[in-house]
Amino acid sequence: MIITVNELKKFITTDKNDTALQAMLEGLEAFIVKYTNNDFKNRSTGLADYPASIKIAVVDIMAWKLRNEALNSADGTSKPVQSETISRHSVTYATDATESDIDCRTGLPKKYTAVFDLYKRARF
Repeated sequence: MIITVNELKKFITTDKNDTALQAMLEGLEAFIVKYTNNDFKNRSTGLADYPASIKIAVVDIMAWKLRNEALNSADGTSKPVQSETISRHSVTYATDATESDIDCRTGLPKKYTAVFDLYKRARF
């Protein structure tokens, strides 16, 4: 496990239950191991030992995913307004990443997945 749910909650605030967060973290860990072809095992102990940069990336990705879930929910009150025009009433909502910023292979913003390239191992 890269980080536990309790460690994650030290960095982000969410009302999502622990079981759902645990499932999201496990899925993200499986994705990182497959994407990098690196199991991050310490050769002397045989246990997974993730670098701090990977842990920070996991927190950032989880925060982004949870924020996007809130933005895309049916409740329009949680969407942050970027600008609003009164005459002819126009509202522009703030977004975290544009469509061009999303990596088509991962479905995540490139700024969060770039750190994984540092830990990629060759596939043979």
